[in-house]
Amino acid sequence: MKQSSTMRLSRLVFLYAAARLAVVAGCAGAAVAGVRLFGLEVSLTWVLLVGVLAGIAVSLLALRRLRTRINDEIRIVDNRRQDPSKRPRP
Repeated sequence: MKQSSTMRLSRLVFLYAAARLAVVAGCAGAAVAGVRLFGLEVSLTWVLLVGVLAGIAVSLLALRRLRTRINDEIRIVDNRRQDPSKRPRP
């Protein structure tokens, strides 16, 4: 059975959110590990803030293809909503 555009879009958005959280958590963890490895005296709050900001930037670059797929699915869903002839009949 073919998956509907709305279901594909929902799945892609969930996948993107989970991947982005994983990248951000990984960067924050790497920042904390790096500070502890080098024995630096930096507040954990600042280390986590830098790690989260770095993770956001990295995820924007690393997940570019997934975001493009999401945008394509959004266009498909929008076109279907605007064209009444493509709507499924109840």
